[in-house]
Amino acid sequence: PLVVIDATAGPVLVRRGATVQSFTRLVGPCIIGEGATVSGGRVAACSIGERVKVNGEISSTIMLGHCNKGHDGFVGHSVIGRWANLGANTVTSNLKNSYGTVQLWTPRGIAETGLQFLGSMIGDHVKTGIGTRLTTGCVLGAGANVFGTAMPPKVVAPFAWGEAPVWGTFALDKFLEVTQRVMARRDVALGEGMRECLAAAYAARWSA
Repeated sequence: PLVVIDATAGPVLVRRGATVQSFTRLVGPCIIGEGATVSGGRVAACSIGERVKVNGEISSTIMLGHCNKGHDGFVGHSVIGRWANLGANTVTSNLKNSYGTVQLWTPRGIAETGLQFLGSMIGDHVKTGIGTRLTTGCVLGAGANVFGTAMPPKVVAPFAWGEAPVWGTFALDKFLEVTQRVMARRDVALGEGMRECLAAAYAARWSA
């Protein structure tokens, strides 16, 4: 009860096994994937993947499977990787104060996107602490664990740990231990093949 589906701008698809709880507003075009849970708020022009949990205001965003945004905090024009978890009141900026176009970090250097709206690119298995504020066009590398009172810089390296300006490195054994625990909560086992894949990504990590 008390769910509003607004298909004025495009269709809304809610797939098998998904749950849309009371006081949710779905604005098309939008897809809610299999087994996903939307527990309130406004979800507009988004692709919500399988087994994702989402709450609050989120727009023009892709959330890949099994990631989690379970609490308030605006997320817009962003991509959130698999198994990522956004702590309560994690907020993305998707528009500069100047209303100019957004620059984005790439492995080849800073690129001019030509986009006025661009939020955060958040890698697989990223964790953010409560109240994290992400600047326009922010890139969080896979496996990073970002927390603290400081606003993260434009780019955070994969498997970084802590907050600016001094970053530690998330030890591989601890990262895999946490990953196994997180995946088990969704009834998914961390198999040997995935362990090897994550270890290879860890070995090939870049620095910001």
